[in-house]
Amino acid sequence: MLSAHAEEGSKYPSKQITFIVPYAPGSPPDQYTRLFAEKLKAKVGQSVIVENRPGALTTIGMGAAARAKPDGYTVVYGSNSSLAAAPWLFKTLQYDPIKSFSAIAVTQDSPMILLGRPEDARIGLAGMLERMRKEPGKHPIGGGAITQEVINKMLQTQARIDQPYARYSNPNLNTDLIGGQLDMAISALSGVVALVEDKKLHVFASTSATRLPGKWKDIPTVAETLPGFELSSWVGFWVPAGTPKPIVNYLHAKTTEILKDAEFSRRSEDTGARTIFMTPEESDAFVRTEGPRWEKLLKSVGIEPQ
Repeated sequence: MLSAHAEEGSKYPSKQITFIVPYAPGSPPDQYTRLFAEKLKAKVGQSVIVENRPGALTTIGMGAAARAKPDGYTVVYGSNSSLAAAPWLFKTLQYDPIKSFSAIAVTQDSPMILLGRPEDARIGLAGMLERMRKEPGKHPIGGGAITQEVINKMLQTQARIDQPYARYSNPNLNTDLIGGQLDMAISALSGVVALVEDKKLHVFASTSATRLPGKWKDIPTVAETLPGFELSSWVGFWVPAGTPKPIVNYLHAKTTEILKDAEFSRRSEDTGARTIFMTPEESDAFVRTEGPRWEKLLKSVGIEPQ
């Protein structure tokens, strides 16, 4: 096992590793990280736990991770929401996306989907948008983190609709959609696969540039109704800045092994996601380029820092 600058000169890892997830239990990021943690535990021979720290559009959990000891025993699930968009959403932030973290790897690119109830499947996305256009304020749309909020703004602008938006930080989004409190939801496919397969929810479209692979190939893209519409999210894992490079490299090597694991790969593909292989250096560079892109995107849909 790799020797690194862990406490007392011991081999890394010599104790429990904690993954901070800045989302609620049961959410798609939580599910993704728990499967990853299970695979990592088997590879490193130490306990790997997941600690949920939701709130403030992911910034509470990210702030906690930034303050953690940089010894490789705290890892955080990061995304475009927390590392690219957050600086342009808050006037003050508990962390610096560039200076506070070192990347293990960006691991996945995933589009969002527009969900509705099965009884509305027959009219499709075009029909839903027409209904919303004719009845402003009567068809609430729900979503979670900032990516969904940006997609909502894009949708309302490009489709010329005016509907209330409800922000959720818990799995009640699906319950409220099924129960009729919402007429549409913006979600990651990974959190609703079972509900879709059981015909309790219907997928109108994905926000990807092209149709999803495999068993989801029949799902249209939003762009087929609203030309040019496209936005995906990306995720990965980071450690506090200052974590010794040998530890970062060790975690990256194990991450690459997990991304190639047949079960892990299949689970990702089943949710319409695309696995990404980036080095720590490539991942850090990617975050630096994504910040300005998200600043421009947020300004284009009228979202200002609060």
